[in-house]
Amino acid sequence: MDEPITAVGRGRWAPSIAWVAWLAAMVPTAGGLVLLAVTWNASIPDSYGFRGFTALFALTFATLGAIILARQPGNRIGWVFAVAGIESGLQILATEYANYGLLVHPGSLPGAEIAAWSVSWTWLVAVILVGPALLLVFPAGRVLTPRWRWVLWTAVIGGALFGVLLAFRPGPLNNSLYLDNPFGVRGLQALEPFTEISQIMLVGSIVGAAGSLVLRYRRTGPTERLQLRWVAFAALLLAGTGPLGFSGQKFGQVAFILGILCIPIAAGIAVLRYRLYDIDFLINRTIVYGLLTAILAGVYTALVALMQRVFVAATGQPSDAAIILTTIIVVSVFTPIRARLQAIVERRFKEVRDPRAPLAEFVTTIQTGLWRLESEAALRRLLDVAASALGATVASVARGDAMVARIGEGSFEHTLLATAGDGPARVTVAVGPRPEGAPFGERDRLAVQSAVAAVADALARQV
Repeated sequence: MDEPITAVGRGRWAPSIAWVAWLAAMVPTAGGLVLLAVTWNASIPDSYGFRGFTALFALTFATLGAIILARQPGNRIGWVFAVAGIESGLQILATEYANYGLLVHPGSLPGAEIAAWSVSWTWLVAVILVGPALLLVFPAGRVLTPRWRWVLWTAVIGGALFGVLLAFRPGPLNNSLYLDNPFGVRGLQALEPFTEISQIMLVGSIVGAAGSLVLRYRRTGPTERLQLRWVAFAALLLAGTGPLGFSGQKFGQVAFILGILCIPIAAGIAVLRYRLYDIDFLINRTIVYGLLTAILAGVYTALVALMQRVFVAATGQPSDAAIILTTIIVVSVFTPIRARLQAIVERRFKEVRDPRAPLAEFVTTIQTGLWRLESEAALRRLLDVAASALGATVASVARGDAMVARIGEGSFEHTLLATAGDGPARVTVAVGPRPEGAPFGERDRLAVQSAVAAVADALARQV
């Protein structure tokens, strides 16, 4: 009895907790943005990315965390995002506070040096939370097995060691080079090898957490696999922008920051399962056009260099005709390259239609009692979900001996039949052949049978 009561109480307080967590991140973020606006035209030393980019992290993390906490208060991912949002909000406030108190109006604000000092190491909190911690508990909100907790402890210990070294390293602060560390400890340089050890621990924990996702993908059901694909899609985008982030170019740093934002957004969408089943299309197009862009860029650059050498050898001087000729060649080969890449991706990455996920969701909806007041609507919905999940254009559903609804025109011979229940609660779904002629497998039959049994059971209880 205690567990349901606790769950009810937690659900009752969930919106308030989510609102408080969101405000705890937004209030310091707003303060940091105000200071940023006041000092926008001031001469501030250049820094990574662009000024105020941590406000994007704060808004994204805090908003997603609040939504998840409100809708799924027991899911630890909500707390991961909420705490990361609060840390990001405090970081932009401390950064702009230090800029105002140390550079724009020196001495005008107390504790400005401490604010700059805190920025130099507290960012590790968000790294640990949105890195290994998120990957270890995604998407169910708990680790795969208790033994995977050692990966999280590795991240915490490595992050704590790295944070201490950053916090007390003498010399300029890593995020504020204009200021020497007010808490620097002389002789700490002797511990510099531990910096590499702590970084290896952090990177290793992220790799280990990613490995747990791979193992979870192999062990989990179809719905969680679709959720995991959202993070895989975001990781694909982040991997594409990663090299740009360390290229030294501003546009690359901005692209990398936006790539990082894709991780929490994708994880939030997957947890809340909004438009979940479009992810196959997104991954397909990302792989196809990402590879195509890289190939075309390489081919274009190589051909331009080659044509220029040919023209220089023939005429003694470079010519714009090389660029024009190269463009014509690239455009002419664009279509066959795209078609070939599309075929490869379809064959290697796109899975065969799996009806278990949409039908399992329908079974969950039936079991919650949502359709019990309208049996005909439940039967029609069962028919629509089954036909869509199986890719069939002709199907019918009957209750007892009377047909309730059908999809498609004309008579058909069923190639898949599922029935459950007795008397007026007997439900039968008959599905015709697929348009492409692909046969139905055992998993197709079991998925439809499970949904039919759930509807028949609900109808029997209603009777």
